[in-house]
Amino acid sequence: MASSPQWIEIHIPLFTIIKVLVALLCAFAVHVLWPLLLLVFLALFLAVTLHAFVGWLESKRIKHWISLLAVVGSLVTVLCVGLALLVPALINQATAFSRNFPQLREATLNQIPAGWGVHNSLEHLLDTANWSAADPWLSHCVSAGGVAINGLADIALVLVIALYLLIDGGKTYEWLLAFFSPLHRRKLRITGQEISKVIFGYVAGQVVTSVLVMIFTYIVLSVLQVPGALILSILAGILDILPILGFIISTVPAFLLALSVSPKTAALVLSLYLVFHMIENYLIVPKVYGKSLRLSTLTVLLGLLAGVLLAGIPGSLAALPLIASYAAIERIWLKPFLRDGVSEKHELQKDEVFGGKE
Repeated sequence: MASSPQWIEIHIPLFTIIKVLVALLCAFAVHVLWPLLLLVFLALFLAVTLHAFVGWLESKRIKHWISLLAVVGSLVTVLCVGLALLVPALINQATAFSRNFPQLREATLNQIPAGWGVHNSLEHLLDTANWSAADPWLSHCVSAGGVAINGLADIALVLVIALYLLIDGGKTYEWLLAFFSPLHRRKLRITGQEISKVIFGYVAGQVVTSVLVMIFTYIVLSVLQVPGALILSILAGILDILPILGFIISTVPAFLLALSVSPKTAALVLSLYLVFHMIENYLIVPKVYGKSLRLSTLTVLLGLLAGVLLAGIPGSLAALPLIASYAAIERIWLKPFLRDGVSEKHELQKDEVFGGKE
């Protein structure tokens, strides 16, 4: 006699269904708002850096609102003066470059033997691109380096968000902490302080190294009379935010334009770029970054590539300080879940390689 079919009933609580729907809605919102979230993330980095200067002024017994005004005013002044000095020179140099491009093209190609594959590839690149005006040349130069930024509007938006975070970020942070238990609030405060130190060390150090790269490359290219020295130096400074890869990318256009002057000039530019890159990596970077990041070269390269793949240029900017912040997260949050001595051993290994914390 055949047995009757059995029915299996699955009861899913209404609250579980609501949580799943909310999670899906949040994932969809993140997907739609991802470009804006990346800008907010970059603005947070800038706000943390500026907040350190505000805190320093307050430590000198200067009122909070005066400290804010001084920091914001200084930032705006530096940006306005920098743009006023650079933009006219950039336009003039880009226009001159565009006008002289046919001669530069021929001079560069004549230095490379016609039978070489590099000659054919470079000739194809130069002939298929629209180099007839200054703006297309600038866009090609930026996109060739992989650092094309969405525009001045995005930069302005980052600055505005950073200023609002600087002014009201503390209140928002305290409001969010109220949702957590006293123990978790204490851990979050400590974590925030640790990560803020890492972010400040990274951003401040990057600004210093980028400025030094711009100054060095501008002097070298100007003395050697390489066309587009100002544009190439600014490109080198921007690309300096990409460790290792940025140097390689910025060297290529400088070498090619130096080749239009002479092979000797190109060799000299390449040699000076390499020397400065070595000085930057082994002397300047350890000094200006201090011991805030404490990352190996392999970690830097892999973190940079992962950041680029996950979130493009903003991801590459955020990758290194995020990876460097793992040590604090491990010590504050993960230590109870690791085997005894693991966290201490990791800290000891870093101290042996990079020295003790400042």
